[in-house]
Amino acid sequence: MNQPNPYLIALCNQLEIQLGFKIKNIANAQKCSEVLALEKLYISQHTIARMFGVVKPFRTPYKDTLNVIARYLSYDDWEDFCTNQTNVPFDPNYFLTEASDGFSLAVLQLALANEDFKALHLVLEKAKKNENEAILFTAASLIGTYVRVCKKQKKLLQFLADNSVGHRFFYECYVDEDNDNNYFSEALVNYYLPNVTNDYRKLYVYCFVISQTAHKAQNASPLIQEFQKLTVQLDKKNGHFHELSRWMECQILIDGFNRILNDTWKIHVAEILVLSKGLGFNEKAWLFSRSLKALVFFGFKEELFHHEELNKSIDDLIKHQKKEFHSIALYVLQLYWICKSLYFNNKSVYNPFRIHNILFQNESNEKTAIEFAVASLFASGENKNIITLNLKSFCENKGVYWVVKMLG
Repeated sequence: MNQPNPYLIALCNQLEIQLGFKIKNIANAQKCSEVLALEKLYISQHTIARMFGVVKPFRTPYKDTLNVIARYLSYDDWEDFCTNQTNVPFDPNYFLTEASDGFSLAVLQLALANEDFKALHLVLEKAKKNENEAILFTAASLIGTYVRVCKKQKKLLQFLADNSVGHRFFYECYVDEDNDNNYFSEALVNYYLPNVTNDYRKLYVYCFVISQTAHKAQNASPLIQEFQKLTVQLDKKNGHFHELSRWMECQILIDGFNRILNDTWKIHVAEILVLSKGLGFNEKAWLFSRSLKALVFFGFKEELFHHEELNKSIDDLIKHQKKEFHSIALYVLQLYWICKSLYFNNKSVYNPFRIHNILFQNESNEKTAIEFAVASLFASGENKNIITLNLKSFCENKGVYWVVKMLG
């Protein structure tokens, strides 16, 4: 579920080039750790193994870790590395793999465009041998985009659920939060869930559907009972941070529908703060944002504004946000932070960032709603009137009710 930062992919690739060997197992990670130590740069083999996906699940490394690797690669620090990546040439085979008859993004796109399922099967088979994460995530995004417009959408969704690489590329990598006409949630339940044996993958399906049903239909999902049965057997310590954040969100939503959130919201926030210890910047943003949306959805905005410890953590994320970490999660926190600042008449100066329109196309409804909401907070005169007249109806039509409640 977690898509590595493109800069991190570049960092890993350059580290392997500098080392002269691939990091595919614990022994390779140990050797890397020893090489770095000779330069008086210290990172544990476990951290390296997790960063390269040898140890699951993948987690975004801490800033200190990224700084160490960047220095080994002759950059000042992680930020200096990111700034200079425009000067680093792409692998010549990034798109053009046709010559060696390997996995090709161009051929994948052609098979999708023509809805040629026989060719698509052959292309995905070749993807099993490809280890370039940048190419694989590009393929996932490409498939997700075509699934949305495919004339034979149900057939393609079924095909991807019956194919192991289809699982990886679509259901386990591309998450469509827009979920127009519930196509994605229905595919998860009808096609993907019957093929899944991993309990945490099942948890993801239940959480996604529960969240979608709550935020868009304002109803409790029939899958809540299955979610509760499953979570009794699971430990939050073993979950990926996306699974963890969705799990917490669903607990809050369920208590809201059961009308007991007045008694439990502080308990949930306390648990969120404990779980956030040791998480990286991006991981914390997701954990906080999903839980905040659920609490705001049930009208706990002002209670959150007065929670000192939670707001200290969110303030820290907002004040130290960097361009390479922009996400919908941080977008959510930004809107919350601005609303809180206005609520307390805070004089702090903050220039909101905006995510480029070509990014996060699978979360465009929420992205757009947040942008309209932020604009409404700074608008005046006729602009203010136009936004006021249209924002609520837009959010209700797109099922982003929590944004309206954040502003209300």
